[in-house]
Amino acid sequence: MTHLLVLSGTGEARQLLASLAADPLVRVTASLAGETPRPAPLGAETRIGGFGGIEGLADWCDAHDVDAIIDMTHPYAAAMSHHAAALSARLPVIAYHRPAWQAQAGECWVEFDSWDAMATELPRDARPFLAGGSRAITAFVKRADLPLLGRGLRFDDELSSINNLNILNALPSKKVEDEVALLTAHNISHICAKNSGGNWSYAKIAAARALGLQVWFLARPALPKGHEHYQICDNLDAVSEAINAIK
Repeated sequence: MTHLLVLSGTGEARQLLASLAADPLVRVTASLAGETPRPAPLGAETRIGGFGGIEGLADWCDAHDVDAIIDMTHPYAAAMSHHAAALSARLPVIAYHRPAWQAQAGECWVEFDSWDAMATELPRDARPFLAGGSRAITAFVKRADLPLLGRGLRFDDELSSINNLNILNALPSKKVEDEVALLTAHNISHICAKNSGGNWSYAKIAAARALGLQVWFLARPALPKGHEHYQICDNLDAVSEAINAIK
């Protein structure tokens, strides 16, 4: 039986795990980083927490007789993806690379290399919606001149004392009309986010499009390159085919 370690944390990971659940030829262990409090069950044996870098991941795979790693992490989970790729000389690594969102004609999308650079460039009359996750918000608090609206699940305690920061402790809505209502209620001018791709958090982008707002993205991390037995797939069918080839 082939033991697959599925690095999870995305909707696509849940889809893959569901499709593997009835496969008698594979044993699946799902892994979560532990960023989301009380995650919903994945329907598979699950471990939560980091591995301790490349060596820790290698040791865990050796100790649990892992035959292949399936990287289904978020496009911005760069460290975990690079750690997995580094092991591809020892065992196959199949990585799902979710395609990025694309701007339509006439839309104002801007890409930045860092959250700090993005925060610095916001104009004095901006009313930004910080939708890049909890940790990204800390880069914007230096802009005491701006009303900041942030959304995420985990926040540093000191953020609660920032007078110009309004925090929404929530996941993105999947309904465009909900996101339109939120952005309108706060008179938002800029969306500051990650270009995550996929459908899971797209509603805010569709809402920005409907309202004619500027969308500023953090640049995606570079993909791992030059690794042996490291395969990148841009759709779930390709991931399934790659898994079938190693069972």
